Amino acid sequence: MSSNPLYAAVDLGSTKVVAVAGHSVDDNIFEIVGLGVSSTGSALRNGTIIGVPQAVTAINRAVDQAQRMAGRPIKHVMVGFAGGEIVGMDQRVTIALRDREVQPSDIEKVLQEARSMINRPAAEILHVIPKSYTIDDLANIPNPVGMVGARLEAHVHVIRGSEMVIANLRRTIERSGLVLREGDLILQPLAAARALLTEDDKELGVAVVDIGGGTTNLAVYVNGSLAAIRMFPYGGINMTKDLAIVLQVSQEEAERIKIEALGQASLQETPETATETGGKTTGPATPEHATQVMDVVEARLAEILGIVGRELREMRLENRLQRGVVLTGGVVGMPRMIPFAQKILAPLHVTVGTVRPRVQGLVERAIHPEFSSAIGLLYYARDHWEAMYGEESTGLPEGKSAESPKEKKGLSGSSRLLNWFREII
Repeated sequence: MSSNPLYAAVDLGSTKVVAVAGHSVDDNIFEIVGLGVSSTGSALRNGTIIGVPQAVTAINRAVDQAQRMAGRPIKHVMVGFAGGEIVGMDQRVTIALRDREVQPSDIEKVLQEARSMINRPAAEILHVIPKSYTIDDLANIPNPVGMVGARLEAHVHVIRGSEMVIANLRRTIERSGLVLREGDLILQPLAAARALLTEDDKELGVAVVDIGGGTTNLAVYVNGSLAAIRMFPYGGINMTKDLAIVLQVSQEEAERIKIEALGQASLQETPETATETGGKTTGPATPEHATQVMDVVEARLAEILGIVGRELREMRLENRLQRGVVLTGGVVGMPRMIPFAQKILAPLHVTVGTVRPRVQGLVERAIHPEFSSAIGLLYYARDHWEAMYGEESTGLPEGKSAESPKEKKGLSGSSRLLNWFREII
């Protein structure tokens, strides 16, 4: 067995589960050694689990594909999701230093204070993301450790979700036989941004728009940090339903026609998964159907992008996005996507994001836009697990479980936590 740690993630979407496994090559490159895809059927609606047994089956199927390709068992996973009500808010927290040097424990303390100030159950708080720090009158400090002052103030972005949705998600992952620890739940738009954006993008201002099956997710970065996160209950499923009505066919047939017309039939499922789900194998869409499909898809896509554009204007962030909008998700591979989106989101510059510079191994499969958030989850897994449990615990050979933070020796808990926060901003 390879001594190189195997990092693994499960990206739980409304229409499919993606399981991915890989080795970290360096800070910005992963070698992808396993990738599995399985349809969720009716187990999720708009990113929220509504059928636990079906979701467990889909997760197990995707993980089984990924671990057989990787040749290593997968137990501990980072999980991406985008379901339920998600609320993000800025918070300012101050602690006294009394003219001493800032320690990593002070960073941990101020972030814990931010959590406690939110009058919600702890289980609802998904992320407390530092935006900047202020020491006395010196503001916009990215990392204050080692500096001296009388007062430390943290400007953070707190993201919380639905306690019920999160509890059901955890229960489903555990019933799948996988290990999910504190900090292992990541919102999909953050994961997609981790895989697609550079620090320069975030500094200049950029919005990532991930158009998924049941939701469209928006993450906005300004001045190097997260400015806003939004989720909208519209996606590829709505396009499929529109097609089913227009073409007078079943939703299953409408989905098949949509995928073929968009030129992505081979990306939806592996041949093995198609066999297991009893997928149809009828002939390709006719040219007439293809034109009709594009008209229907573009009408719904225009509505979704219009919602995104209005949200950016309402948040008064449109003029601060010098890098414009980066699109990702399965739908963005459609023909003429960039000029189509450009007309709706003008004057913002529009590009389609790619993880190509950041992956090796199963490159031709992994680079497709629908896998962006899954790839980003691997980076979160590496950064978080190394900080909290130690690198040797992440591969999880059979019969070995991850060490708890208390069992891990070496770096102090505060130092490990600081390293983790450096990565997520």
